[in-house]
Amino acid sequence: MTPRLHTHRADGPAQYFRGVRVAPKVAAATGGAVIAAGLGLTGAGVAQADGSVWDKVAQCESGGNWSINTGNGYYGGLQFSKSTWRAFGGTEYASTADKATKSEQIAVAQRTLEQQGPGAWPTCGKRAGLTRSNGGADANAQPSGTSARPAESTSSRSDSSRGLAVDGKFGPATTRALQKWIGVSQDGSLSSSDIKVLQSRIGAEADGKIGPETTRKLRAAIGQGDNGARNFRTDSSTVRALQSYLNTGAAAPAKSSSSSSSSSSKASSSSSSSTGDLVVDGKFGPKSTRALEAWIGVGQDGSLSTADIKALQKKIGAEPDGKIGAETTRKLRAAIGQGDNGVWDFRTSYATVKALQTFLNG
Repeated sequence: MTPRLHTHRADGPAQYFRGVRVAPKVAAATGGAVIAAGLGLTGAGVAQADGSVWDKVAQCESGGNWSINTGNGYYGGLQFSKSTWRAFGGTEYASTADKATKSEQIAVAQRTLEQQGPGAWPTCGKRAGLTRSNGGADANAQPSGTSARPAESTSSRSDSSRGLAVDGKFGPATTRALQKWIGVSQDGSLSSSDIKVLQSRIGAEADGKIGPETTRKLRAAIGQGDNGARNFRTDSSTVRALQSYLNTGAAAPAKSSSSSSSSSSKASSSSSSSTGDLVVDGKFGPKSTRALEAWIGVGQDGSLSTADIKALQKKIGAEPDGKIGAETTRKLRAAIGQGDNGVWDFRTSYATVKALQTFLNG
């Protein structure tokens, strides 16, 4: 049998298995998305989608092998990296994608598609004709076959006035319950000022922006460990834990004075932190370099050395050759939640540097 040529691959020699040629580093570092054939369930968190388009993407990415693990750092039918699998809630099903069912991989992939769009698979997605619509993009997607959960407006506990349905969907009812918990107006829409109050309650920097720190500290406040999620509102496992916690009627922590004073001192001096308050100007200068060096855990001298580049490449899952090129730029963009834009060197890409500066400020 003549091997099928892989259509979506990064640099490096291919590996053969089960008669299919598959590259060791496919471009699903952004979190490839998958939908099972015949998926047409209705109900909360299970989006309608054209199953065939996802089978085409999976065939392109991994030869359609949903349990593949070749040891290249990517897993499952759509070759999820560990970081992307974790960021979109995959660890609620399995530690890596290859250990999850096809429908569970599909659900995580739909969440990825909602945030990153078809550009998360610049080659395979395009060849398969993937769109948000036919891929069933849904930030709260659940595996097919999951029982439909009641809408948030329906109380899941008749004996509780806070009877949120524990469904992992951050909708208006959950928002109002969270607003009540932190002591602000309950209008069902989380404003920047509401987020600042939440942050002051949980000891995060009160900047009005939800990011990894806010999500991590909210999880700590409700008795959960860090799971790597960037935004608690789009992480179904965190939302479910939050809904369960709010149903208990527990009081919110007292406001933290340290977070507000930290915020004000930071605002008065943009140079006081190597990673905070970068000017988002699209220019990769010494300060942006130092912030990036701090993020990857190397010495912050404001000059990106070959060793620094290798450390960056290891962090984002690129080949650690110490040279910045298309792969490094693509995987850095994926790590900060951006799709591939075809740029060769991220340092010279205005849009990429702006996105990186915004990410490092978070």
